[in-house]
Amino acid sequence: MTPIKVNVNNQPMNVISPISLSELIALKQLNDDGTAIARNAAIVSKKEWPTTYLKDNDTVDIFTLVAGG
Repeated sequence: MTPIKVNVNNQPMNVISPISLSELIALKQLNDDGTAIARNAAIVSKKEWPTTYLKDNDTVDIFTLVAGG
């Protein structure tokens, strides 16, 4: 296990590697329903979250759909 730095929604974050996108969502206590993730500006399919591991200096953008009217 190695500490790494990632940038999540323009905020620096220290995490322990290995960490998958699914684990990051759980760590941030986010609901994965209606959520999309881009890693280094590339959208990652939800089915790939458990097997997509972050690397030092990765940039992650988490988008959540918001209902309103």
